[in-house]
Amino acid sequence: MIKKLCLILILMVLTVSACQKTQAEATLELEGEPFELYLVADPNMTGVDLKDHELEDLPLTMKPLIKTENIYNFIWEGQAINLKEEAYKNLLYIFSNNIPMTGLPFVVLSYGERLYAGAFWTPFSSVSFDGIAIVQPLDPAGMPLFISLGYPSKDFYTGEDPRFDPRLKQALENADLLWDPETGD
Repeated sequence: MIKKLCLILILMVLTVSACQKTQAEATLELEGEPFELYLVADPNMTGVDLKDHELEDLPLTMKPLIKTENIYNFIWEGQAINLKEEAYKNLLYIFSNNIPMTGLPFVVLSYGERLYAGAFWTPFSSVSFDGIAIVQPLDPAGMPLFISLGYPSKDFYTGEDPRFDPRLKQALENADLLWDPETGD
């Protein structure tokens, strides 16, 4: 009788422990930040080159250019980021260092997962781009960064739009960064 009781107890403990996530598994799910934008580390790669590479194969810089703490708010429907002042100044510095006419590539991540690649683009470029573009703002006083389809317009973009990934929306919502300018929420 005692052997049966011990056997049942051991089986119950094993069953319960097998159903629970380990601490390491729980930590893995939350690695990284809700939003990160990294530059591509290859100095010879341009935005136009992105189409020749898999997203997972793109080498990234050691630190993100933009991360969650740099964002004042994110307008989901308009795909626009309002940055905090220091982050905006850092971005203007990048733009002032002669972005190639064929774009400066970046990758957007959420919790360490690569979601899509795109390129910073100068409004003075005559090169069209079939990709996600953040065009250099012309107002140095600060304005949202618009994450757009194609350059110079969405007519130059083909394929599916990766910007509205529900994982990113949920991450931004959890970080309390989503803002709707129509409602003020």
